[in-house]
Amino acid sequence: MLVCKAKGCDDMIKILMIITGLLFLAIVYYNLFVIIPEPIILGIYPYALGITAILAIILLLLKYINNSTVIKILHFSLAAVIIFIGFTSIQIWRNAKLLNDYQENRSRYLDDLMQMTKEREYKVTELDPQQEGIAILIEANTGIPLTQYNRGTLLNDSTKIFDEMIEAMNQAEKHIHIEFFIVRDDHIGEKFQELLINKAKNGVEIRLIYDGLGSRRLGKTFIRELKTAGAEVVAYDGVFTSILKGKLNHRNHRKMVIIDGKTAFTGGINLGDEYLGRNEAIGNWEDIAFKIEGEGAHWIQKIFLADWYYVTEEKIKNQDNFSTIEVKETLPMQMVTSGYDTHWNEISQVYFSMIASSKESVYIATPYLILSDSMLKAIETASLRGVDVNIVVPKKPDLFIVGWANASFFEKLLKSKVKIYQYEDGFLHAKAVLVDNKILSLGSANVNTRSLHLDYELNAMIYDEALCMEMQKAFLSYIEKSVEITLAHYENPSFAQKLKELIGRFIIPLT
Repeated sequence: MLVCKAKGCDDMIKILMIITGLLFLAIVYYNLFVIIPEPIILGIYPYALGITAILAIILLLLKYINNSTVIKILHFSLAAVIIFIGFTSIQIWRNAKLLNDYQENRSRYLDDLMQMTKEREYKVTELDPQQEGIAILIEANTGIPLTQYNRGTLLNDSTKIFDEMIEAMNQAEKHIHIEFFIVRDDHIGEKFQELLINKAKNGVEIRLIYDGLGSRRLGKTFIRELKTAGAEVVAYDGVFTSILKGKLNHRNHRKMVIIDGKTAFTGGINLGDEYLGRNEAIGNWEDIAFKIEGEGAHWIQKIFLADWYYVTEEKIKNQDNFSTIEVKETLPMQMVTSGYDTHWNEISQVYFSMIASSKESVYIATPYLILSDSMLKAIETASLRGVDVNIVVPKKPDLFIVGWANASFFEKLLKSKVKIYQYEDGFLHAKAVLVDNKILSLGSANVNTRSLHLDYELNAMIYDEALCMEMQKAFLSYIEKSVEITLAHYENPSFAQKLKELIGRFIIPLT
């Protein structure tokens, strides 16, 4: 039997063991993405980071502390962490598509709601083949059909957005339904609260859904005062509840306001003063929303009621939630939803299909540009085959590390002749994709991992050239207020720049 006695042999063996261990972990990591659905892997990520940090601290303390009482506490803590890992893993697995019966129950409820509304017949042939393909895709993966009888207004000024919402809510006679990722009890939040309290006291039904993590700073007094007036207010999974359910990395990011089932708003804006440019650290806030009257409002109502059912298990089947359609104008549009527990990553499919089918131009506005391999290839391929691809992101992000993540994709995109602009006049929060001035998608979904794989999102799909041209003007306005990034920025990147981009890639599953 051969025995290694050479000097340094033990050290070499240790190094080889470490390398073997790292390679083994890499193989396991790669195959996890093949075997386990991606939303589950991404959902585990924040838990993995937190648990790794806790375990590292416990192990270091065990190594350097000799106090027996402290060691017992650390042993107990270590056991608790291991139990939590097992419990959370089970919860995350239960949230997987195939083991979650929520979607089945939700689908049955939506079928019931569909029977309550008799939409007019529409003709898909009114769309050109490119538009029709997207419309068919959305109906196939969400069940939401194209609607025709609508009146739509683009709102690309935050003050105007809130003014329009308040004006519409003041006219409410039956109900007001509101859903935001972030609700704050600041100036604009209190303005909404006062209006909702007055309406509730006058017999208007008020329902409000807010995300428990996004609105974690919302005061209890704000909620209590609304409830005392008769409003129904519920949170989508608070922080502690989310941790226990294994849903900390899955949020309700949708934004919608529905009045009497006939007027609705959706877009990228939440309820807070920063969206009006009142946060000096952020400055001017650039956002966009869409006001809808007609059949499209019915569909936003159905989506809200399905979300209400998710949070409360209450099925609302009141015909008053769906007003008679009085709109005679035709505006072909469609709603598209997505969530981590659905089958298709629906909005991701829509963005991919829009870009892949583009012939002349693509405009993308997003505060967070975190691209999957397929989305990156779609954008690169479109640009390389001659499509004019323009991407606008904020120069100063709301979180500096997000800016690093955004920038980590720039070099590849620029080498594919994609034009990238960084918006300088404040913070660009608009989320919109415009293709060939014929198809427009706008709403709550960013072009990032979180929106396309982890969170509940809602976008409006607009197949109207006049509104698309209006949106193109907004894009050109963004570009005028931006600085263009070129490949020259990457000819001799500094070590600091490379390090920032590496860190940005590391936190991608959280953004």
